[in-house]
Amino acid sequence: MKAVSLTLKIVAILAAAFCVYAWMDTRGKISSAEGHLKDIAGESLEARAAKVPSILKEKAQMAEKIKAFEGRVSTLEQRNNSMNSELESERAKNVQANSDLVKKNAEIRNLNSSLSTSKKQIAEKDTLIETLKREIVASKTLVTQNNESDGLKERVSTLESQLKAKDSELAAAKEKLKILDMSEIVEVIETDDNGNKVKRTIVKTPYIPTGDIATVLTVDQKNAMVSINRGKKNGVKPDQKIILKREGKVVSEILMMEVADEVSVGLINRNMGIPETIEIGDLLEMASPISNKAAAPAAPASAPAAPAEKPAAEASEA
Repeated sequence: MKAVSLTLKIVAILAAAFCVYAWMDTRGKISSAEGHLKDIAGESLEARAAKVPSILKEKAQMAEKIKAFEGRVSTLEQRNNSMNSELESERAKNVQANSDLVKKNAEIRNLNSSLSTSKKQIAEKDTLIETLKREIVASKTLVTQNNESDGLKERVSTLESQLKAKDSELAAAKEKLKILDMSEIVEVIETDDNGNKVKRTIVKTPYIPTGDIATVLTVDQKNAMVSINRGKKNGVKPDQKIILKREGKVVSEILMMEVADEVSVGLINRNMGIPETIEIGDLLEMASPISNKAAAPAAPASAPAAPAEKPAAEASEA
């Protein structure tokens, strides 16, 4: 009995100690909970604890918003870095473009200087020609007033020869000036001996037609017939062969069958050039075919060459 009584006392003591420990632990947890919930409005701990799930939910939502905001901030920072990189690239391109522009302006100034020099030379030759013309007039006046004019006639002949030479030089200079005005500056990329690509600026001169320019009025590809707006007034003759060119390249040869004053109809030579490309409205250069000197029919083909050169010159000036 004494043993049972002692055991019960020990159990009672342990139960009391456990109750004290449980009370202390619960009290500590309650104190900790009150410390955590002190900022939450409510009269009691239960009332404030009831608001904890909603607060935790709001906290989780706020954390998600913060995370999303941080993601947006990171994206914006990446875009900002990308835009800064693009800006630096554009700045480098702008610097290169400005450098190229300065070079182009220098080339244009050089060309303008050359053009100004050519015009000045032409003006000087015009002045010299006018002087020579006045000397010729004065010499001719002296010739008419003096019977002993052999020396003056020789002088006049010399001056006329000089004038003819200067007129030829002036015509050549004007032609060069006209070609220079029609030229354009282009850049080409070449490969040097070391295999490096080198950019070079050249002056591209246009193609200048030497024959009359005819307009195609009608085309009958099935029957190989074509009509142009050139006729007897332009020196075209029946049975005459005429070469049609486009930008200096032979399109075809036509044999003139019917020739009116301002319109001609001819037969297309399908074995020459690219006659299938002839279309209504084409502007084609007329040229005489190259013939052997011994061939008798060469005279009719070359007959319209002289009057054809004048319209070509007018077309190039336009």
